[in-house]
Amino acid sequence: MRWFGHRPERFIAGALLLTALAVGSSLLFGRSGSTSGLDRAPAGLLGGAPATASPSATDLPACARPTLVGTLALDRVTARTAPLPTASAVASFNRINPQGAPQVFDLESSVDGPNGDLWYRALLPIRPNGTSGFLPASALLLAADPYRIVIDRERLSLTLWNGCAMLRTFSIGLGKESTPTPNGRFYIISLLKPPTAGSIYGPYAYGLSAFSDAITNWTGGGVIGIHGTNDPSSIGNRRSHGCIRMRNQDIEALVPILPLGTPVDIR
Repeated sequence: MRWFGHRPERFIAGALLLTALAVGSSLLFGRSGSTSGLDRAPAGLLGGAPATASPSATDLPACARPTLVGTLALDRVTARTAPLPTASAVASFNRINPQGAPQVFDLESSVDGPNGDLWYRALLPIRPNGTSGFLPASALLLAADPYRIVIDRERLSLTLWNGCAMLRTFSIGLGKESTPTPNGRFYIISLLKPPTAGSIYGPYAYGLSAFSDAITNWTGGGVIGIHGTNDPSSIGNRRSHGCIRMRNQDIEALVPILPLGTPVDIR
């Protein structure tokens, strides 16, 4: 870990694997209590028995429709280009992702295969950003996540939503011109705790399914994250290598709330 702290945002995959595991399921899955008046994530949101979305969900306004999140229930699964076990492989995933967290996917739609088996089209945490693939339903535990995050790149703000209810807006810092924060639809894939207090990453960091469009040669391939900072003056500015910086107390407010799989829209 000799490079930890030498280049901002480089840590996301690699240096903190053991730390991510040490955080424990109470942080990876949400924990009891609330912070700053915000409700916590529903207990067991990404664990326990699979949950099924309400059949009437499509009758709800778009903002009120929860995101269907699939947690990998097998040791390994292959995403394919079509809902067929013989279709070409897009990528394979282990039960535990490279950052030491349970492997999750945001599920975009469902479709029946030719044999009547159910498949889900999933947003995949790989390059290029926005890549999707089909996963067999039998490989996943399902749950609904009502939370979402919206990043406004112009206003340098992060807004937390619960369905159609806006809970809170935070000021943030974003990537500089040479290493901009990518735009698109992503989701939270891990929660990491830096081993060194007062580091450039603050007390916590969320790993996202997003990758930098400008950086490809760092450990993990340039994964984008949301993290705290030891430089509060960077909030409201564009100084990072693509990651989203928050004040430490602000990211601490999110940690008890958001489960893995929470969608992050960067606009």
